[in-house]
Amino acid sequence: MNTLARFSRTTLAATALGAAGLAQAADYSKTMWSYATGQAKTKPVIDSRMGTELIMQMWAQPAGVPTEALMFMYMPKRSPEHWAILLVNPKGKAGEFVGARQLIFLKAAKKDGEVMNMYRLGDGMFKNLYLMEGNVKDRSGQMSRLVMLLTPQLVEQNLDPKDLLD
Repeated sequence: MNTLARFSRTTLAATALGAAGLAQAADYSKTMWSYATGQAKTKPVIDSRMGTELIMQMWAQPAGVPTEALMFMYMPKRSPEHWAILLVNPKGKAGEFVGARQLIFLKAAKKDGEVMNMYRLGDGMFKNLYLMEGNVKDRSGQMSRLVMLLTPQLVEQNLDPKDLLD
């Protein structure tokens, strides 16, 4: 077999394998959940507790999740189902962080260049939970991308995408 034919066959096989790999989207849901449940080996840089009202933990550049920060917020006094996970400037599609391919659009809010969209997850580990994604300004006016996973119990409290734009 000549070198060109061998090269072509190898290139074709590598291309096929590469395309198959691209067909599978990244799924950070289990790694993200390990932080929220305290199973991650990395300690949070912030671990704030206000009695049983609010527990908030934050990891900067958490291993295994391509984001600047991951925050877990939990309100055990209300119920075990009152929690949220917030990602700051994640690198990737929103669905990749929650292991979902079906994002069912619910509503959007826009204000002064800021945008926040709300979805219900149609599949994946967090099926039927809610996802908010968008770009918001911080206090200094700098834009940041946020992806937030929310339980139905939080959304039932009239949480709206526009609430994050004020």
